[in-house]
Amino acid sequence: MRSTNSAARGPVLVVDASCLCEVVIGGPSAEAIREKLATDPDHAAPHVVDVEVFGVIRREHLRGRLDRTEAAQAVEDLEAWPGERFGHRLLLDRAWQLRDTVRGWDAMYVALAEALDAVLLTSDMRLVAATGPTCRIETVDPRQ
Repeated sequence: MRSTNSAARGPVLVVDASCLCEVVIGGPSAEAIREKLATDPDHAAPHVVDVEVFGVIRREHLRGRLDRTEAAQAVEDLEAWPGERFGHRLLLDRAWQLRDTVRGWDAMYVALAEALDAVLLTSDMRLVAATGPTCRIETVDPRQ
């Protein structure tokens, strides 16, 4: 994991799959999330974000909620998302420490946010309520 001087780079937002999915598939919270992302152009996520979001795009396509064109555009938007992806191997120890209170995938985002001294952006209310994370967690409520 590289070190990050937040004073030199400015704040970083770690964006979880729940938020990135909304943006690339045009979900109900997409505009609110885009506005939040625009306030800080320095975004990051563990590499698993691509796999998680791709899985949701595929599921939504197979269920008929995204047509072929919309799904293909969502994959292109995911690929083009400028957020920096970080390997998750160095996050495993901290993710394991969170095992009793944070689900496995989510623990990777928490561990990255902690390592980067970043804010974690999510629309997952269970993650917002979890005990154990030491990073700041901000939410974009999907019901808004």
